[in-house]
Amino acid sequence: MLNERKAYRGSDFLLGVCYYPEHWKEACWAEDFRRMSELGFNTVRMGETAWNVMEPEEGKYDFSLFDRAIEGAAGCGLRVILGTPTYAPPAWLTDKYPETLRVDFGGRRMAHGSRRHYNYTSATYLRLCDGIVSAMADRYKDHPAVIGWQIDNELNCHSDASFAPSDHDAFREWCRTRYGTLQTLNEAWGTAFWAQTYTDWGQVALPKPTVTYHNPSHLLDFYRFTSESAIAFAERQYRILKGAAPHQFATHNGMFGNIDYKPFTERAVDFLSYDSYPSFQLMRKDVPVREKDKLSGKHLSRMRGYSGKYMILEQQAGPGGQTGNGLNDDRDDYLQVSPKPGQIRLWTWQSIAHGADGVLYFRWRTCPYGAETLWHGLNDYGNQPNRRLEEARAVALETGRLSKLIVSTSVHATAAILSDYDNDSNCKIDRHTGSEYWRSEENIYLALASRHIGTDMLDLGAASEPNVLNRYEIVFAPNVKLLDEHELEPLRSYASQGGTLVFGPRAGYKDRNNHAHMLPFPGVVRTLAGIAVEDFTMVDGDDAARIRFGTPDKETAAPLFHEILEPEADGCSVLAEYVRDYYAGRPAIAVRPYGRGRIVYVGTFFTLDNTEALLDALGTTDPSSDWADNLPAEVETVYRREGEKSYVILLNYSDEPKRIRLKRPVLDVLSQTEVKTEQTLPPYGVSWWALS
Repeated sequence: MLNERKAYRGSDFLLGVCYYPEHWKEACWAEDFRRMSELGFNTVRMGETAWNVMEPEEGKYDFSLFDRAIEGAAGCGLRVILGTPTYAPPAWLTDKYPETLRVDFGGRRMAHGSRRHYNYTSATYLRLCDGIVSAMADRYKDHPAVIGWQIDNELNCHSDASFAPSDHDAFREWCRTRYGTLQTLNEAWGTAFWAQTYTDWGQVALPKPTVTYHNPSHLLDFYRFTSESAIAFAERQYRILKGAAPHQFATHNGMFGNIDYKPFTERAVDFLSYDSYPSFQLMRKDVPVREKDKLSGKHLSRMRGYSGKYMILEQQAGPGGQTGNGLNDDRDDYLQVSPKPGQIRLWTWQSIAHGADGVLYFRWRTCPYGAETLWHGLNDYGNQPNRRLEEARAVALETGRLSKLIVSTSVHATAAILSDYDNDSNCKIDRHTGSEYWRSEENIYLALASRHIGTDMLDLGAASEPNVLNRYEIVFAPNVKLLDEHELEPLRSYASQGGTLVFGPRAGYKDRNNHAHMLPFPGVVRTLAGIAVEDFTMVDGDDAARIRFGTPDKETAAPLFHEILEPEADGCSVLAEYVRDYYAGRPAIAVRPYGRGRIVYVGTFFTLDNTEALLDALGTTDPSSDWADNLPAEVETVYRREGEKSYVILLNYSDEPKRIRLKRPVLDVLSQTEVKTEQTLPPYGVSWWALS
């Protein structure tokens, strides 16, 4: 299991819903909790939006509403996860202490009236958060129904940076701790350029509005500091909760921008959780329709890389939408398409398949007021029966039967994609190519998923842990521009022991200070990859951006950026060449044998088509061919294991039925029937088969 130290370790599967007792008349509660239990739910989350209820005046706590709500839930057999309410401070707090408010890059101080309008570094805000979190922990640490805590809510949602005076002060101290001296800081930031040298610590601050381009090394440290601020904020609450209630778990629902979730998971939670809203992928215009649902699997796989087993604290239960941005010109209101019949069940099983041992639907009932009147829960305003509730009921029946099997099996993947926070942050700095690195990661994931190859999304730092990479047949590193020499050793070891390692363009050409290595391209990976970059260029338009794999019928797109390669190592061969322009016929992709494995260098960005062609050139096979004939690409497979037992969960993302022809009989564990020769998955259907 990935990151077993930080995995959720429940003994049974948790299924439930997010509930807001403060939104409803108390007369509704008993019927709501009864209906949750009748549906088959066993867990409810509450509390994260109710600081104003729990502390109506500074220092005066009133938990009576939640005392009654928790007792009501417990009386219906529901376990409770409590959220600390620090993402929505009450009006009395921000009115009395305006220094707690977030400030945007342009210097505008945010105001009460929405959410997430505080900053992480205000000493006053931290003190007040300590107070409410400590009071909650003391109140509920011994309550038998309370099983765990959600720290804050969706850190860095909406806005992922603050520029308040306390943030500038905290950044200055962070830099002083990191670098020790101004000379070291100046060297790390390359401040000799444009006369940017700092001569006094008082001159050091977060980036501010400037006439033109900022210092890229300064920006990289800004992103690092912004992450550290969020981590320290959550860690502070984590220590309070675990100090008072070590037997109750503490988690957080990510993932959002400007947070390095590797140290976050190590320091601020027992395990990480996720909010899964697949409709955000369905809204995208730049992804083929048949691939959109699969992209949610990529995010779930990344979550699995941080916590081998995790929870979904918000699972989409209806069409999502938010309203009220009429005065914010930079944001639009929206309403998503409604999940089609079967999709809520499908998305829930997608979360489970990829590693969730608990799923809570957001939300029980759609709120009739506020900015999320368009964000629909299982129940509509009128509380009438609907198909969303029936799909949740079906999931409850299935997960109730398979609870022990879900928690005892773990995902088994044979491919991995490496990335890390520094390189992701650098994409926001080198914006001329930054978005293509993210698209490359998506396209690699989708190409592998279409071939039914399970993929783990791993932090590059995990590569240095013993035996992590050796479990994979192929490892992609599409975005490792920032790379130091010492980081190559685990990659070198992996390839030498039989793995296939694939680098993307500009791999290793910068160091961790965001300075270009004073080496020929491609920097520190040149010797390992066995190639030189003879030339490079940005390209415009699809006509010029083409590469060919051997024959004219294997010509594919190669967007935006081209490196012209020159093989150097013995045995290094060309897999693809450029088609047009002055470098037509020159190498675009090269592979070299390395020990018992091989290393591939790709000099352009990954598209879905060129990644599929690359997988063909490398002889990568579809593992489903062991047990099925021509499994449709629209059907995702997630392999799970328990000891010597092997399983596969099949997810049909198509609105059409998909027939699966088998090479040998399997047991369908959902229906407990044997499938001998074939099975038809209905539109948005799910199956779980025992393969051995």
